[in-house]
Amino acid sequence: MVESKLIYSRLLKKLKSFPDREAKNISLKYMLLKFNITSSDLLLNKKFTWGENKEKSFLNDIDQILKKVPVQYVTSSEFFYDSTFYINKSTLIPRPETEELVNNVIKLERSNVTKDILDIGTGSGCIAITLSNHLKSNVVGIDSSMEAIKVANKNNSLTSNKVKFIHSKVEEYKPRKFFDVIISNPPYIPKSDIEKVDDLVLKNEPHDALFVDSDPIYFYKIIISFAQDYLKEDGVIYFEINQNYVGLLISMLKGCKYTITKDLFGEQRFLRVTSVTSKTI
Repeated sequence: MVESKLIYSRLLKKLKSFPDREAKNISLKYMLLKFNITSSDLLLNKKFTWGENKEKSFLNDIDQILKKVPVQYVTSSEFFYDSTFYINKSTLIPRPETEELVNNVIKLERSNVTKDILDIGTGSGCIAITLSNHLKSNVVGIDSSMEAIKVANKNNSLTSNKVKFIHSKVEEYKPRKFFDVIISNPPYIPKSDIEKVDDLVLKNEPHDALFVDSDPIYFYKIIISFAQDYLKEDGVIYFEINQNYVGLLISMLKGCKYTITKDLFGEQRFLRVTSVTSKTI
């Protein structure tokens, strides 16, 4: 057994090249994701098992962190909503804004009626799996990346195993049913804005999940078009959006009923569309 404060202290010393606050944040995050040691556990100096294999892994992880690899990729995990998800560099690191998006959907879509839900660009599957766990639903997640689908299926097997994940581009997906809810956090950063992206994100996270060639609302157009064929008459679409291109989105949505709401940081981040007319399949 080893004292948690000892490991935390060793980690801080190894990260002395980082600014103090950053080193502390990384260390606390690492202790939680790697060893399930919380801040309260540290205060109580909780002990946990240690050995040669953990020591070797610990030193290797420190080496990766010093190379500026995000701690979530070092530990292959991130906490999202109320569960810990497996991730790798084929998927984005789940973010608090996306938790907000999911929380909004859960609050607004809770019902005694089973709902058919589609998550477009599912990545690690954290959105789809969380909705499946908290709503009476049948959930499908699609992604154009086969590697992302492998990650999503791994997360599915580690949880309820209720979501159906499909390798497909939204442009090519032809389901045999209508959906009550379509949700997506699509790529929405044009490559012309690449210099505005944090270097840590740019060097580690999958570019296909972040960037579009030139049109920042390309996937919103595609998904709205898809919804015209596959969303139920009273169905709803939920998007995470880029606050810098709200004007373009509003222009695209002329004639539609929609609401745009802000995230906890005060940015226009969420779009809810309620007036897309479904067609007969």
